[in-house]
Amino acid sequence: MKIAVLGVGAVGGWFGGSLAQAGHDVTFVARGDTLRVLRDTGLTLNDASPLPVRAVVELAEIDDVDVVLLAVKATGHTHLREMLADLPAGAVVAVTQNSVEAPHLVAEIVGRRRVWPGVVRGFFHHTGPGRVEFHGGPISYSFGAWDGDEDPTARTFAEALTGAGIQAHLRDDVFVDVWEKAMFVTCFGALGSAAGAPLGHLRTRLRGSLRGLMEEVAAVARATGVPLAEDAVDRTMAFADRMPAGATSSMQRDLAAGRDSELDAQVGAIMRLGTYHGEDVRLHDLLYGLLR
Repeated sequence: MKIAVLGVGAVGGWFGGSLAQAGHDVTFVARGDTLRVLRDTGLTLNDASPLPVRAVVELAEIDDVDVVLLAVKATGHTHLREMLADLPAGAVVAVTQNSVEAPHLVAEIVGRRRVWPGVVRGFFHHTGPGRVEFHGGPISYSFGAWDGDEDPTARTFAEALTGAGIQAHLRDDVFVDVWEKAMFVTCFGALGSAAGAPLGHLRTRLRGSLRGLMEEVAAVARATGVPLAEDAVDRTMAFADRMPAGATSSMQRDLAAGRDSELDAQVGAIMRLGTYHGEDVRLHDLLYGLLR
């Protein structure tokens, strides 16, 4: 397949590099130090030798693409229109961002039929320009067409990912997964940031608060029409119990380092949708106010 990767951080670097190693035609869209490293040195996954890759400054430099993997962090929604302005004809945007608003924002630009909402699971770390590390645990991408329609290109992309070592799941109810991922990563990230503590502390000493945050997300999801299962919160808490005790979220690490974070894209999105639908999101409101 012909694939363009927008954003060469943790997810974009690992997914794009894995697909390139599997023999697919991958082009990375990057700028600054990342562009320079990709062109001069290549992409480094874990401790392997750098992988030679093709890197360009913008999508307009790529003539023919099947899938554009949108892997930039959800901190620059205001720049989405600029990034996708030159989307190649016929290309579909596969969304990986941790934000329940992200697929809708992309659809406003390119239309629903050219958007695959999606969910990445895996603890990847961007350790420097053109460098990504992954040291075990789940690695998957669940995605699907907006209305659950059959899409041959989506099936081909799923096969490409699986062949590259990334477990791909095609779903006809993808927004259920989008919201269940938000139930974990948004609550984990916000509470971990406020407490300055890893997941092991949150699921023990702060278990009630963690569950309360998840229950708010579940209520907002159902208010928007997403049919979450009754046991969604229980399953998400069980998932948190299985993850490494020392895990932290990228939002938490970014806030601690003073970098731009996904606070507004994740927590702010739950607040906005909750307020719109009249749901109680007081815990999200509290953490958002503290963390800003």
